[in-house]
Amino acid sequence: MHRSTSGVRRACAVGTTIALIGLTTGLGVFAASSASAAEPVTSTAPADAGTTDVTTDPTTGTTGTDTAGTSTTDAGTGTDTTGNGTSSGPGTGTTDGSATPTSTPTPTAPATSTPKATAPTTTTAPTKTSKAARASSSAATIVGEAKVGETLRVDAPELSGTYTYAWSTDDGVTVASDKSSYPVTSADLGKRISVVVTDSAGDIATATTADAVTEDVAFADTTTADAPRTIEVTAGDTVDETFTVAKGSGDVTYALGYTDPDSVDPDNDTPDSYLPFEATFDPATATLSGTLISAGTYDFTVVASNGTSDATEYVEVTVDPAAAVGIMAAATDRSNEDSFDGVHPTNAWIIEPDGHIVTISFPADLDQEPTFTDGGQPTVKQGASLWVNGSPVDQYGNDTTQYDDEGNAPQPTVTSSYATDQIAFDEDSFATKVTFPHASTHVLTVAEDALSVSFPVTVVPTVAPVAAVTPTTPKGQLAFTGSDTTDALPWGIAMLAAGAGLIGFRTFRRRTQR
Repeated sequence: MHRSTSGVRRACAVGTTIALIGLTTGLGVFAASSASAAEPVTSTAPADAGTTDVTTDPTTGTTGTDTAGTSTTDAGTGTDTTGNGTSSGPGTGTTDGSATPTSTPTPTAPATSTPKATAPTTTTAPTKTSKAARASSSAATIVGEAKVGETLRVDAPELSGTYTYAWSTDDGVTVASDKSSYPVTSADLGKRISVVVTDSAGDIATATTADAVTEDVAFADTTTADAPRTIEVTAGDTVDETFTVAKGSGDVTYALGYTDPDSVDPDNDTPDSYLPFEATFDPATATLSGTLISAGTYDFTVVASNGTSDATEYVEVTVDPAAAVGIMAAATDRSNEDSFDGVHPTNAWIIEPDGHIVTISFPADLDQEPTFTDGGQPTVKQGASLWVNGSPVDQYGNDTTQYDDEGNAPQPTVTSSYATDQIAFDEDSFATKVTFPHASTHVLTVAEDALSVSFPVTVVPTVAPVAAVTPTTPKGQLAFTGSDTTDALPWGIAMLAAGAGLIGFRTFRRRTQR
């Protein structure tokens, strides 16, 4: 507790007054006891020297004075100046020699005047003592959090009048005065804030913050899910991004979080599953690092905490594809769609730029996921068709198709090693339909600009001759075209599944190589 010099002097003055009062009161009591003693004693020390009483003679009504304590060596004998006579002896006296007073003997008057000797013992001293006790026990209250950026204020309900204030920190140096509020700054970090309040009567109240000053964690920029911190790289680039807070006190920890928690599958998703496939996050340094090769957009959050506050930074990483190096093609067999109620095809194949093939098998149960097999070769029955599509990709297999403002993109050209194969663009499925009237191994080529990829197709001969189905074919329609009704939904599902399958398969291979 800090006290001013004037307050110390005031406390000393109060203590001295109390001591003097006690001393004077004690002497007064001693004098009164001596004056009322029954046995005469020789005394030259008056109990109350210089104290004069005004008396009235009960017989004549004459007023005079009685000077107490002027006795001689004759105990009890004194001069009673009542106007006309003297009084001698312990209880007799005459007035003009003609009357004997019937009132109480005057020698006892000094004893009855004793209260005047104790007159200084008023209630003033106890009042001062009460205030001193209150000052030593009075406490103030600091309202507000001891955090940088907050403003503290003080409440001292036991004091009254005009207040003065002195704010200080742990080192005891006054940092602000004469204000009932105190703005906490970064200079106060790790320190407790104290305040001394003094009222107009000199009473004091003090308070100190329960905790040392801290600072809430915060990132340099405010981000939201709709306005995240964006990081854009090209496939093959290395990232080394740090997400430490710009301010904050104490031990700050970092963790990954979800941009949209409501869309998370709690059984399968984890925060790091939303990172770019090849990236890792180090919570000790809040650093995202890795060489990114999978094109796409990845949204996640970085959450910082110091135990008393949290801050979230929303992040969006975009990995753009690198330059195109080849064509990735897809071929889908829809010949057995009827057995699956026209919902999805039987098989599909992904042909990578180097000619490597991945086979996708679709189960009859739509609740089950398709299976992916490394290797294989497109195979169809004679007279059946494949729906073929393709797009340019970079060296990592990322699609590099350039779309115009309306979302349109050029279509690749499909050719066959057999001139008899029937090739036509199917508007409904937005793919090229290739029909194989002859059983053998056919080689299809998918090309766009100067890039192309070729792959073999095995056409299995049918048991019945082609002529056997000719009579059932309407005039003007080829026997191998199948139904006139082309449902775009199955094809769309097939192509999406094929694309998703490729991505999933490639991702699986990449992650198993980590």
